[in-house]
Amino acid sequence: MKRLGLFLVFVFITGIAIGQRNNRTSAFNYLRNGKLDRAKEFIDKTIEHPTTKEDAKAWFYRGNIYLSIHMSEKPEYKALDDNALETALEAYQKAQEYDKSKEFYTDILTNLFVISEQYYILGVDAYNSKSFKDAMHAFQHSVVVSEMMGSADTMALYNVALTAELADENEVAEKSYKDLMKMGFNTPEVFVSLSKIHMAKGDTVGGLNYIKEGREIHPDDFNLLINEINVYLLTGDVEKALENLEIAVTKDDTNPTIFFAVGVAYDQLRSKYSDSGSEYFAKAEESYKKAIDLNPEYFDAVYNLGALYVNSAAILIEEANKLPLSEQEKYDELLGQANKYLELAMPTLEKAIELQPDDFSTMVSLKEIYTRMNEYDKLKEINKKIEMHQSKD
Repeated sequence: MKRLGLFLVFVFITGIAIGQRNNRTSAFNYLRNGKLDRAKEFIDKTIEHPTTKEDAKAWFYRGNIYLSIHMSEKPEYKALDDNALETALEAYQKAQEYDKSKEFYTDILTNLFVISEQYYILGVDAYNSKSFKDAMHAFQHSVVVSEMMGSADTMALYNVALTAELADENEVAEKSYKDLMKMGFNTPEVFVSLSKIHMAKGDTVGGLNYIKEGREIHPDDFNLLINEINVYLLTGDVEKALENLEIAVTKDDTNPTIFFAVGVAYDQLRSKYSDSGSEYFAKAEESYKKAIDLNPEYFDAVYNLGALYVNSAAILIEEANKLPLSEQEKYDELLGQANKYLELAMPTLEKAIELQPDDFSTMVSLKEIYTRMNEYDKLKEINKKIEMHQSKD
């Protein structure tokens, strides 16, 4: 009886195993006949059962079925699993793990290539719809697939870094850019992005170092040069910024942004040394005007030129107010010079308000000018605009 009992148990266990293999075969047959709902039903049973949960063929079939669900054009099959592509990828990972004899190696690689393409398409679609975090996740999966195929897809990894940066996932972006550098992918854009990430977290030293490292490899790259200028301007190192700006102007004398940056640099020096009418003022004025000549709709350049005149007038007015009463003639002279600057500022800032009608800083500056220059009709109009602007807030 004992022997018979053991035999019955053995037969029972064997019967279960055969039953699960039958489920696996049924799943395969339903897949072959295009009945994905039934194929999914049988393969899900198969991989959940203890006797076949580590069966390479079952996991391979599962990958094929879920990939077919993802690729299906029939809504009823497409709706079977919203994450069918990810499920397919996980299934192929399991199949690789359990396929000790490499029976399915070539077929898995072929299908992984299809999955990689599908994730790339999902990433591009998400990027185009500005769903940058979804795009990042899609490209991350593409990287995983490449690793499973034994290759390194630098473009997929670059897309991870780029979309992570756009999604404000800076830790992911930084790691991805650094991984790219280890793989020899040292384009100027990588150094610029790493610099911006470090600057965003207040690490100006790290930000500048990445730009310098990039310029050592790409000494003629214009984008790196401009970004180095921006770092110097942000850190207040105006002299070094100007050195690079002079180089930038020789490389591209048709770019209004460069001339604007030159103007900003000289403007900062003028402010630093309270220079209202000599060298720094003249160079700032010239650069802003050049930027406006190249792009008459360049609001920042127009506004900064107007602000340059206003600030220069303010220096003279402050100087006049410090004079003793006995120096009336000098006082009048300084105010006269200040008014000349305000006369220049008025049409410039009026142009700025045309370009950006809701800019509050421009409104306030014009109000001060109109008040000082006794332009009462214009003062009434600008006061109305200011009131309307404040009522919106």
